[in-house]
Amino acid sequence: MKNVKLKLQEVHYDTTMPTVADRIAQTVVKIILEPSLEAIFHKDSYGYRPNRSAHQALERVRQRCWKYNWVLEFDIKGLFDNIDHVLLMKALSMHTDQEWILLYVERWLKAPMMCEGVSLERTKGTPQGSLCKVKSNVFV
Repeated sequence: MKNVKLKLQEVHYDTTMPTVADRIAQTVVKIILEPSLEAIFHKDSYGYRPNRSAHQALERVRQRCWKYNWVLEFDIKGLFDNIDHVLLMKALSMHTDQEWILLYVERWLKAPMMCEGVSLERTKGTPQGSLCKVKSNVFV
């Protein structure tokens, strides 16, 4: 993983970007995990799901606005930055028995982050990559 500094509207963010090899490996894990995990997600969950879009979510909201007189909305601030590694691994192990997947996911979670030439231990959160959204859905 490679650390990258982003400057958005005068706010600085430290983030990690997967290497090409990491991206390929994460995509392989995602292709294997995603079909079995899709079965456990709620039918009205649209975030980071294959073949689902924000437009579909909005259409569902429009339908429900005529049906109910209340709305429930929530956003988990800093979700990707605050995922507990132990809880995520526990949840993931409930949905796969493939040891190599668990081994790789744990390595990606714990991979140190380089920040200005200093290696920092990662104790929570999930690095960016094709698998981070699947992991966040499993965690939630």
